[in-house]
Amino acid sequence: MAPLISICIPAYERPALLKRLLDSIAKQVFKDFEVIITDDSSSRDNEELLFNTQYKFPIHYQKNSRPLGTPGNWLEGIQHASGNWIKIMHDDDWFTNQYALEYFAAQLDEGADVLFSGYYAHDERNGQVKNKTITPGRYQSVKKDPFRLFANNLIGPPSVVLFRKRMHELYDPRLKWLVDLEAYIRMMRRYSCRYIPLPLITMSYNSSQVTNYCFRNPEVEIPEALYFYKKHGNACIRSIHSYDGWWRLIRNLNIRKESQLRVHAEGSQVPAFLISMVRFQQKFPVSLLRKGVFSKLLMFLSYEINR
Repeated sequence: MAPLISICIPAYERPALLKRLLDSIAKQVFKDFEVIITDDSSSRDNEELLFNTQYKFPIHYQKNSRPLGTPGNWLEGIQHASGNWIKIMHDDDWFTNQYALEYFAAQLDEGADVLFSGYYAHDERNGQVKNKTITPGRYQSVKKDPFRLFANNLIGPPSVVLFRKRMHELYDPRLKWLVDLEAYIRMMRRYSCRYIPLPLITMSYNSSQVTNYCFRNPEVEIPEALYFYKKHGNACIRSIHSYDGWWRLIRNLNIRKESQLRVHAEGSQVPAFLISMVRFQQKFPVSLLRKGVFSKLLMFLSYEINR
């Protein structure tokens, strides 16, 4: 008989962190699940971990013939899942407590296609932990305007999501930096989604994450943003909240000239609103653009110009 939930773990070169996750799975009170591990590692360390540690739940392990990367390795795990529901867990994240999966499972009869939960953010470098769970009211504001996630991903990492396997709103393999929030936007626009305002997942911040390479890298962020715009059109700049995400993208990457923007666009068409935004920001010193109140005021003026 197929399990209710498939926990898909895209693993990569982090056996100690993978063990932490598997140990948290072993403690779960809810037991109707399977674990799918798809491994991008070049070493055999994860295999040795599984050989030397006996877990009392079904594990399907696959060593990928070649590294699939993000999100290819996420999608690979889903292909092998037999459960009706998919729970992607990054190998450096873990379940916060023994009841976490039970809380997810308890919501499955409520008619939702997607469940999001709150989470803790754990910084491995200094041990600092922050509760990133948002209020139900804040979630409703995101649900009403999912494109505001472009400015601030209030939902969190893929580990906080549980969704029906039959859904077609999977992660876009052309994206790395925006891959999670772009998927959430499509999920929220097309399916019934619910939020569990409890930190059921603990997310790890560490030096080996893909996001460390992507963050503030114009060679990644600009092409992905343009692809995002091509895919969703003006809907992703309609509200001032989503427009603010584009404003901060240009400001934080220090794009001061149209020529810079076009170089990083790598041949993609640059929309008129973004060119207008660059030209508008050119008129002001960077120091002013980085001052909260002034930046918000200038962003609002730019938004009114481009409406």
